Amino acid sequence: MDIVQLKYFVAVAESGSFSEAAELMFSAQSTVSKQIASLEKELNVQLFDRSKRKVVLTVYGEAFLSHALNILDNYSNMLKDIQAITTMDDSTATIRATAAMLPYNLISLVSSFKKEHPWADIHVEEFETEDILKMLRENECDLAFFRVGKFDEEHYEKLPVLVEKFVAVLPADHPLAKEETLSLAQLNEESFILCRQNTCMHRTSVSACHSMGFNPNIIATSNHASNIFEMVSMNMGVSLLLKRSAEYAMNEYFRNNVVIVPLQETFTIEVALARYKKHSHPKAANTFWEYVKNLNM
Repeated sequence: MDIVQLKYFVAVAESGSFSEAAELMFSAQSTVSKQIASLEKELNVQLFDRSKRKVVLTVYGEAFLSHALNILDNYSNMLKDIQAITTMDDSTATIRATAAMLPYNLISLVSSFKKEHPWADIHVEEFETEDILKMLRENECDLAFFRVGKFDEEHYEKLPVLVEKFVAVLPADHPLAKEETLSLAQLNEESFILCRQNTCMHRTSVSACHSMGFNPNIIATSNHASNIFEMVSMNMGVSLLLKRSAEYAMNEYFRNNVVIVPLQETFTIEVALARYKKHSHPKAANTFWEYVKNLNM
């Protein structure tokens, strides 16, 4: 049994005629008959009832048809995948990243890589974390930098880039603003301004508060550290941010109105590079992966 025989069989099943199947297959009717006869001999069953004007499937033929269609569909998909790999531009790689790129010097990392590998054409685009893993799965990008929350290790693999600690962000005139460190528990009665919901930053912040025995009173959320700083500077509440993000958002305007205080407890989020396990990747993406893997960040 081979793919050609399956194609002849499906052509006859769908047309109901050996002569029409021959036209569809650009072949002679005798060839179609021989292929079907050979298939029936191998299976030791009759696939078609030829006693009527229009040939119809027997019960064996009907059972065989669904399997034949699946095999042909898988065969077609295999050829498409092979063709995609064959025509893949090995010098180009697409990397998606969250807003974490700037604070963590990931742009500098890409720039350094390109200097060492000038042949590689790296495209970097910024997206939200919840969109990035979907883009990896659907092969819309090769690699992704993101803050790790829940991670599906069955379908993805990741390279840790760094682990970042949370800090407290307080108004400059807050009673705890001059402390060298503080416990998150000391903020249990504060109003909180956190990162946007449905992000690992938000979930981790809330989980950290729960671990200290309180449910945070969240009065506002934002996806931008500068907006959070603005609200904190206006004494609307306090915030929890990652250290580098907080330091990156700090500027001369906020320096007199906002302070960053380390937490005594260790609450962290990992920043990592990820890729989808089942996809084939261009040489540029694989080379960048190995570059990050061997880098001591």
